[in-house]
Amino acid sequence: MNQREKQKDATIQHILAAAQSLFMNRGYMAVTTRTIAEAAGVQQPLLYHYFGTKEKLYMAVVMHVSETMAAIIAQAQEGAGDFTAKLKRLGHTLTDDNPMNLQLVMHDVSHLDATIQQAVFEAWQKGFLIPLDNFFTAFQDQLHPNYPVRDITLYFLMTLAAYLRPAMNETPSFVQRQLPLDITLGMFCTGVLRQPKKK
Repeated sequence: MNQREKQKDATIQHILAAAQSLFMNRGYMAVTTRTIAEAAGVQQPLLYHYFGTKEKLYMAVVMHVSETMAAIIAQAQEGAGDFTAKLKRLGHTLTDDNPMNLQLVMHDVSHLDATIQQAVFEAWQKGFLIPLDNFFTAFQDQLHPNYPVRDITLYFLMTLAAYLRPAMNETPSFVQRQLPLDITLGMFCTGVLRQPKKK
């Protein structure tokens, strides 16, 4: 890669980082290409040159975040520990390093073109659902046989929803202040019903 290509790649990454920060904190509708250009320190026409439209830039951000999340989930499977330890590590990794405001993305997507909605859903599957399915499949012999892996994945995401805030947003939610993540994940693993005493 020559110097010009390196500079182009660096500029694209800089634009993506600025767009990601803005989209994940303010939402698609509240962000303009002018705001992104100013945050990235580039001229507005350069955004259109590299990405074409605001929608395409948004999709590039979603795809980038999806790839990042898939890597984070795969990495959490590595290392020592039983199911509970690895699940807690995964939960903390997803919430501590979370680059995506999933609730905001789902809200934004409802206002976008059907083609973009489908692409975002596919990115969500690739970045969240399939990697999480793989995580739980690795422990399938320990999981309740009545629950399909995909149901467990969706339940896990619903459980984490209150904690999945972008890493740049440091204000803890009400749930985060009242119920620490470790307790929530412990309840996810064991359930809330007392186990019957063995006779």
